[in-house]
Amino acid sequence: MSEQHPVKFSRREFVRRSGAGLLGLGLTGAALPAACDTESGGEAFGITHGPVVQSPGPGEVTVTWHTNRNGVSNVLYGTDGQLDHVAVTSRDGLIPNDSTCHAVRLTGLVPGKAFQYQLISREFKKYVSPYVVKFGEIVESETFTCTPLDPVKESFSFLMWNDIHDDSRRLEAMFEDVAWEGVDFVVLNGDILNDFISQEQFFSAFYDACSRRFGSSLPMVYVRGNHETRGPWARRLSDFVPGRDGRPYYAFNHGNVHVVALDSGEDKPDDNKEYAGLVEFASFRDEQTRWLQADLESEAAQRARFRIILSHQPMAPVGTECFGAQEVRRLWRGPVNAAGAHLWLSGHTHDFAWCKPGEDGDNRFHAMTNPPDATVRVDVAPEALQVAVIQKGGAVLYQGTIPA
Repeated sequence: MSEQHPVKFSRREFVRRSGAGLLGLGLTGAALPAACDTESGGEAFGITHGPVVQSPGPGEVTVTWHTNRNGVSNVLYGTDGQLDHVAVTSRDGLIPNDSTCHAVRLTGLVPGKAFQYQLISREFKKYVSPYVVKFGEIVESETFTCTPLDPVKESFSFLMWNDIHDDSRRLEAMFEDVAWEGVDFVVLNGDILNDFISQEQFFSAFYDACSRRFGSSLPMVYVRGNHETRGPWARRLSDFVPGRDGRPYYAFNHGNVHVVALDSGEDKPDDNKEYAGLVEFASFRDEQTRWLQADLESEAAQRARFRIILSHQPMAPVGTECFGAQEVRRLWRGPVNAAGAHLWLSGHTHDFAWCKPGEDGDNRFHAMTNPPDATVRVDVAPEALQVAVIQKGGAVLYQGTIPA
């Protein structure tokens, strides 16, 4: 579980503290394994990807970025141009020093008030002994500005894409199809990666494109799809998209909307031969169902004017053969109906479909699947949700209104 600890001190004090490990305790001992030694010549230590702000909540975000070698990182942040707070991630009391992926959670931000932040990373070279370590250079990013979510905001918009399957050029083309004014966050609803084969793939598939277009200033909600569960890097996805509270599923309120991001897992039974006995989504979905029921019964969900559900796999229409979508329907349709949800957004099928309340049995909400070459824009106002589906190139595929 990651934690952040905001304290006030100067940049000079931060640098002094970051270098304290060089002094150590004067103890000697056998050298640690060579794998801990990141000494290298040539390329200077630096920030290579990011930032992308993720996993938003009212007054909180996770800032993510990446370096070319292992480092120890912090975020300096504050309002009105004053970077007078620092946040650091720790896990079970230990500050990470063994990764090029950096994720720092900022909490206690004023909802709806813009803040400024700066990334600070220091290369971690090696352990000389268990109590003496060697650091490298410190790098500082430029200063960025982001606005955290605000539950009392009256009107806002968000955008959604899905099923990109590594095609960052298509994604960037669709960035140009929409007006960004009024957009407060962005949803990537699964299968953005076409199986997680390599670290570089993560950046080239979408992360760098998102960082360039909106990542430093607009929070991203990343919903895992079935293709993100596949490949040798799948078990490290949370290093790159950390979710919230150690889970890939979570909920948040913004502008009188309660948004629930669900993880629908794989699309075949756990014992399918393609998975080689390496998946176990049945209990994962059961655990998530218990969480979903509690979340939708919470005050945060009940006091919101609108409730919107996100999942990569949609509810299966009657007679479908997709096992994962059948499970989504079996487990989650009931709680979502009971909560009086208004809209359920999905992808996965690679086809556009819109289902109104009552058109699929007793569904009380609107449900849609979005194709890989279209943008969903949801404009939220006190009286209604306005939903537009925009085909790549700018043509409007669908427009609809969902009253409060």
